[in-house]
Amino acid sequence: MSEALWTWSWFVRHPWHRLWDPTTGCGVMECCPNPPELRWILDAAVAVLPSRDSRTFRRKIAALDELW
Repeated sequence: MSEALWTWSWFVRHPWHRLWDPTTGCGVMECCPNPPELRWILDAAVAVLPSRDSRTFRRKIAALDELW
């Protein structure tokens, strides 16, 4: 979960994130992340967290989503 959050944060802050193409890349999350897959992992984590932690985590993700 923390790896997915870190990768999503890195990805949306990277200046080339808008150039993502699902047909290219190496498939390694830390190098060429797949945004829909990352969001799925983060959404799955939110679903299993206790409600208080879930709200906090959702706020962090929402702030990053604004950059996307």
